[in-house]
Amino acid sequence: MNNNEQMRLCLMLAFQSLISQGETAKSKDADQKIIVLAKLMNEFCDLHLKQTFPEKTIELAEDKWATKIDATLNMHIEELQKREQTQLPEDRETLIQFYDRLQQRKVRRKQWVFYAEASTGQLADLVLKYLDEEIEDRKTGGYQ
Repeated sequence: MNNNEQMRLCLMLAFQSLISQGETAKSKDADQKIIVLAKLMNEFCDLHLKQTFPEKTIELAEDKWATKIDATLNMHIEELQKREQTQLPEDRETLIQFYDRLQQRKVRRKQWVFYAEASTGQLADLVLKYLDEEIEDRKTGGYQ
């Protein structure tokens, strides 16, 4: 979420807060109250967001391939945000790598809460479950 999106969200929450307290959004000072509250929310998020939503939940092995792909993907994301268009590569192999990496990133974003809250036992149980699935896939000829 970029700074503009964060501030917009804070404005919406401040507006909702004002309305839920029984105040009218049409009063003379409603705009100022909403803006002041939104700025406070935004400042609070700036101070505490990194603690609440860490960018990395665990340190993973450095993967030079992933780092290189991520840098390229981030460039395309920035172009899309700024210009609403980007020029993707035309070769199938690179598009597959991009798609695969974006899927990995999406799963990691969804899993960060679980990683932060799961016990070591829960993690171990899930690792064993997936190891068993890998063994089963190998037995059935799913892959080598």
